[in-house]
Amino acid sequence: MDIDTARFTIRNAFRISGDLQALLPFLKRRCDADEYKEYATAIAHAIDLVNVALLNRTIKVFPELEREIEERISGHGRYI
Repeated sequence: MDIDTARFTIRNAFRISGDLQALLPFLKRRCDADEYKEYATAIAHAIDLVNVALLNRTIKVFPELEREIEERISGHGRYI
């Protein structure tokens, strides 16, 4: 993997996690409390798996991207 591929992977990992997080308010409005809790737990687990499989692995190969991620998030509110 080269660094541009790593950046693309990281952007997609953040997008996937964001899409999953965006489901939460929608589900909260449309599900009963127990059902919502099950979905919220499953979404948290899925986001964690994305982090481990994509973010952590990519940052391990390119540790300099960790600083870049932090700078972009603090400057733009997201990794772009």
